[in-house]
Amino acid sequence: MGAQRRTALGLAAAALLLCSACASPDQRIQDHRKALESLGATTALIGQAWLAGNVSGTYTRTSLEKTLQLIEQERAAFADSAELLAQPGAAMLSQTADRLSRLVAQLTGDIAARDATAARAHLGEIPILPAELH
Repeated sequence: MGAQRRTALGLAAAALLLCSACASPDQRIQDHRKALESLGATTALIGQAWLAGNVSGTYTRTSLEKTLQLIEQERAAFADSAELLAQPGAAMLSQTADRLSRLVAQLTGDIAARDATAARAHLGEIPILPAELH
């Protein structure tokens, strides 16, 4: 049963990839926007938890490093598609991903330095968040 389940999961993953490749450029941009909004919200929540003293600096830095990896994966998806970057709004979204990456790196440094003032300032500069968090 384990092999059958792995095969089924593999086929499901392949189907999802094919479906996403068939999505219109506008839909793909919207999907990337939602992913980046989620990563912006994740960054905010991680930073706020550290500022409130609810999580350790080590946990916070590790979480931010993983978040940065996920942001870079989203950014790479833009770089891999000239068709996508040619769409209105996609280049701006790519630049937003770049700004979010730099901000997460700066925030990680703030946490390492235990600089709550700088961390709070950087959290206020998150360039993309879901509408409900504005």
